[in-house]
Amino acid sequence: MKTFCVLSDTHGNLLDLKKLEGIMAESDYVIHLGDNIADTRLLPPNITKKLYAVKGNCDGGGDDMIIEAEGKRILLTHGDRYGVKSGTDELFYRAKGLNADAVFFGHTHIAVIEERAGVLMVNPGTLKGYVDKSYCYVVLSNGKFVAKTVYL
Repeated sequence: MKTFCVLSDTHGNLLDLKKLEGIMAESDYVIHLGDNIADTRLLPPNITKKLYAVKGNCDGGGDDMIIEAEGKRILLTHGDRYGVKSGTDELFYRAKGLNADAVFFGHTHIAVIEERAGVLMVNPGTLKGYVDKSYCYVVLSNGKFVAKTVYL
């Protein structure tokens, strides 16, 4: 079993990021999907050693990343390059093209968990509070993902 604390679009909200340190410490993977990945610089080493981060449009943009856990491939991206504010078709096809079992993305500030033709699509929302403050907790066990949006 592997656990993931998935964050995106923290936009300088260090107070709520600090509140999540316990959950991040207990997670096997900590994921930051961009827009102020520099916010993670204040996290303690026990968390940063398991941190995977991709840049968002506010970070100057960046590349996607694939991580593997328990034989499953997970695409990490901010999502802006795939036009996710207008829909997730382009991102879904990118994930399928990379043989990803899941894709974690941000950018929209709206939390979403959706299974689409064998691909789990997860957007943790934002910690900034433009809308609801949220992150996502994902468990991967016996080849199956279970994801939950957690609102602060």
